[in-house]
Amino acid sequence: MLIAVSVKKPDLSAELSDAFGRSEYFLLFDSEMNASEFIHNPYSSELGGAGIQSARLLIERNVETLITTFIGFNTLRFFNSLKVKVYLCENCNAEESLRLFSEGNLKEIQENMVNNYPQRWRRRLGRKFSNNTSLNNQNKKWN
Repeated sequence: MLIAVSVKKPDLSAELSDAFGRSEYFLLFDSEMNASEFIHNPYSSELGGAGIQSARLLIERNVETLITTFIGFNTLRFFNSLKVKVYLCENCNAEESLRLFSEGNLKEIQENMVNNYPQRWRRRLGRKFSNNTSLNNQNKKWN
């Protein structure tokens, strides 16, 4: 099984990255061969869509499991649609996260655990519109 871990530096003792898409590096660990490799994330500085682009990078590498501290809602849905399991690991380094995963001590991230943020609230020209507003009420203001 190929496991990806989002890390800040290419080192087994490195802390996990704060956000999946903005992770500078990924540790790829093959549990069958007990081999690891670090790859640079070229999408970490993208203005938008870094999570999805980073996810594509890992999917192209045939990753089956991801360990991270935070993941966006759309990226999580993307991984779930491809049957990639995503696990939460907080306050640990890459080596500890792999050990916790192998012991079965990490919690799988579900879609209902992730806030659908940032939510965009839009208003037309800064005014609120309601279905209850009638022309009669507006005419009374002008008379």
